[in-house]
Amino acid sequence: MYCQACGKLNQDTAKFCSQCGNSLAQSEIMPLIDSVAEQMDSAPISSQRNHVPIPPGVEGWSWGAFIFGWFWAVCNKTWIGLLALLPGVGFVMHIILGFKGREWAWQNDHWDSVEHFQKVQRRWSQWAIGIVLAMIGSFVLLMILMSSSTAYLLNSTNTVRL
Repeated sequence: MYCQACGKLNQDTAKFCSQCGNSLAQSEIMPLIDSVAEQMDSAPISSQRNHVPIPPGVEGWSWGAFIFGWFWAVCNKTWIGLLALLPGVGFVMHIILGFKGREWAWQNDHWDSVEHFQKVQRRWSQWAIGIVLAMIGSFVLLMILMSSSTAYLLNSTNTVRL
């Protein structure tokens, strides 16, 4: 049974919450609420997950969330990241996901450990940085090829053939 005050999952036989000490007096609707809460394993903004403490090492910038935006958000069950699909809000949401995404991902999913979380988020960041570097490299290569091709065309048109 979940505590109405703090959201902590307690044993069904408990009379008081093991976290905050609140009375767990059973009402008629509580069994229904408890069963729905258990089915919502990781709801996007569920009261039971908002109280999950953020351990050290989880907070910080997320390149994966910043670069991949809504795709990262869906894969990490951080549904608020879908706002990145809205015109005019998208870029701002990418920045917000960069700053807050790791915390939201921690709260919205069940991770084996902080190390597991770090490994998954590090992989997202590596892919994001790799794709950005590949795009920059492709752009530079394209500019080099275009400039050399333009110079070749200009030289060939200016040459007088006898």
